[in-house]
Amino acid sequence: MDPANSSLQKRSMLGFFTHPGTMQEYLDLIKTSITKREPCTVFYHNLHSLYSYFTSPELRKYYDKATVLVDGMPVIWLQKLAGEPLTRDHRVTYVDFILPMMELAQQNGWKVYHLGQSADIQQSALDIIRSKVPGIEISGHDGYFDLSPQCPESLEVIKGVNDFGTQLLLVGFGAPKQEAWLHAHRDQIDAAAVFTCGACMEYVAGAVKTPPRWMGRVGLEWSFRLLENPRRFAFRYLVEPLLLAAILGWNGIKGLFGKRAHH
Repeated sequence: MDPANSSLQKRSMLGFFTHPGTMQEYLDLIKTSITKREPCTVFYHNLHSLYSYFTSPELRKYYDKATVLVDGMPVIWLQKLAGEPLTRDHRVTYVDFILPMMELAQQNGWKVYHLGQSADIQQSALDIIRSKVPGIEISGHDGYFDLSPQCPESLEVIKGVNDFGTQLLLVGFGAPKQEAWLHAHRDQIDAAAVFTCGACMEYVAGAVKTPPRWMGRVGLEWSFRLLENPRRFAFRYLVEPLLLAAILGWNGIKGLFGKRAHH
């Protein structure tokens, strides 16, 4: 489904865009996409993906035709500062989203496929989903294969996705690998609804601890993750936000001068 045809309004500011929606609105998007067979591809934005977005022209190209959900409260705050009428409900994170998504799939008899993570973590996550959502048809393939565009391994994995009869595909290689891989192969994937989901299954499997949900609502999940794994997250949470602030500030200044030039 082209973002222009969805009920989610595109909101642009400071050089990036999103399609903020509540969890229910994104569940409705999945249902419309699958039942009407209208393809939709959903990426996400949080501060880390925004930093990658601004520092990679290739990644910006991958986002062009995607629907972009808001995965981080700081992105909501940025858009609220710009006057957008958004609330905490417009922040949709996979920690909260994954089970309602799986329940919707089970209720409608849709087949779900997940790509990403190591085989053992993925197997653990899928087993947990099967125990919490009995009757769901879900399968997967680990993320440790050649992600090069149109290479034999990628094409073999896509064949497995299509042969399963997948209607909802979750791709969790982490940014920007997942976006690049989908950009190169989306037209060969039969699934109507395709979502990038990062490390979602690591949280489902318990390989990475889930922050208390109140921390997500007030935008402090990053501090929990930083304390849990400082080596993995120090640059992401302590350096990237400062560099991103400089980029956004510069974009704001350019936008201001651009407006004055038009007057």
